[in-house]
Amino acid sequence: MTGLIRFSPLTARALNAVPLSDFDRALGSFASQLFGDVPGSDFALRADVAETETSYIARFDVPGVAKENIAVTVEEKLVKVDVTFATATAEGEKLLRSERLVGETSRSFRFANAIDSDAATATHEHGVLTLTLPKKVLAAQKRLTIN
Repeated sequence: MTGLIRFSPLTARALNAVPLSDFDRALGSFASQLFGDVPGSDFALRADVAETETSYIARFDVPGVAKENIAVTVEEKLVKVDVTFATATAEGEKLLRSERLVGETSRSFRFANAIDSDAATATHEHGVLTLTLPKKVLAAQKRLTIN
């Protein structure tokens, strides 16, 4: 034996073009509510998150996803990215095999500092979604004089 091969039920189903049953969807939904998407699983959005003095930078791999199928929500310290993976076939084509992901997934991060949602930006280029999330500048502490 030359090596181990990691088995993934989602990949196996996608390779055989077998749709998920309602039970599988419910179980997957329940598991993701408990544990979230686990990095390394087929539907998890892979991300790199970096920090500078003034902002956070998050990069997500979203190959083949149109920007219309991506939604980003920013609330105080929480950032959530929702992505819909879809396959498209041209008229007259008959799908013989489907190995690409189909469905929806999301990923969220909670940061230590609040994010300035008005100054936050998102770019989508070459299958990478880049979020630049400036940290909110907290008001300087003011010492009150007692009269």
